Amino acid sequence: MDDFERRWRLIHEQLLDQASGAQPRAVASQRTLFGIRSSVEEKMDRFARQIEEEQRAKRNAVGREDGDAEADSAKRPS
Repeated sequence: MDDFERRWRLIHEQLLDQASGAQPRAVASQRTLFGIRSSVEEKMDRFARQIEEEQRAKRNAVGREDGDAEADSAKRPS
């Protein structure tokens, strides 16, 4: 079942619950009307970018350390 069908099934179940007077299930959405990004999505993207930048900085630092070690060994006489 694709995402579209799953969403329509959930809507159908919600309507049936309301029509029968049953307690409807709570539904959490990550998007608001018209696909506008929620504040939670924006925060998660911001955190993901920060983590990526930190990881990139660590990789670059390790790469520089390796390059410095190779340069030092090349300068030493054999």
